[in-house]
Amino acid sequence: MTASSTKDQEGMTLGVLNAFRFRLNTLAIVLIPVCIAIDWAGHALASTLKLPLFLDSIGTVLGGLLAGPWVGGLAGLITNFISSGTVDPIAAPYSIISLAIGIAAGIGGYYGWHKTWPGRIALYILIVLVASIGSTPLNVNLYGGQSGVAFGDTVVYAPLVKAGWPTWLAAYLDELSGDLPDKLITVVVAVLIYFGLPNRYRALFSVWRRPSGEPEPAPAS
Repeated sequence: MTASSTKDQEGMTLGVLNAFRFRLNTLAIVLIPVCIAIDWAGHALASTLKLPLFLDSIGTVLGGLLAGPWVGGLAGLITNFISSGTVDPIAAPYSIISLAIGIAAGIGGYYGWHKTWPGRIALYILIVLVASIGSTPLNVNLYGGQSGVAFGDTVVYAPLVKAGWPTWLAAYLDELSGDLPDKLITVVVAVLIYFGLPNRYRALFSVWRRPSGEPEPAPAS
């Protein structure tokens, strides 16, 4: 490995760590309950209408894009505990997944993935992978592999298990069948809200005020 490649890897590692710098200001803290409200309203709507979706991460992703992984992660984490006592009694164990989604969105936001089409696709794929891979072990251990989404449980999981597929693989494909459309809606709506906000409002979040000399991360391309 050359000195130049080693330096590039070190720079990339430091860049990811910089995304986690604790830069919360008052506005970022106030944003957390707003993101929680968006998450809860989406989840309540999906549950009331019995949609084959979750719709519980729009605020989480928006918080990550606006104010970094701490805001997005905390919004997702708290939302699940609130939802477990209101609209979805099984939401609490999945709080760690919502935390991870917020962190993933914050990292993507730090690198400006939401500003380009290739970056938005990368953000979508990352969030789908975080949600589907993280949720599958919980589904298997807590609910016999089912995701709780009727479409995936009946159309994907049950036929695959009946055909002799491994439970973990059937459970993953079940979860994935719900996460693919759900996280697409989540990322699209969160990005639309982000760019619908005035530039002066987005600039208020101190997570993007980097110390002097720290380079602006290049958007994904």
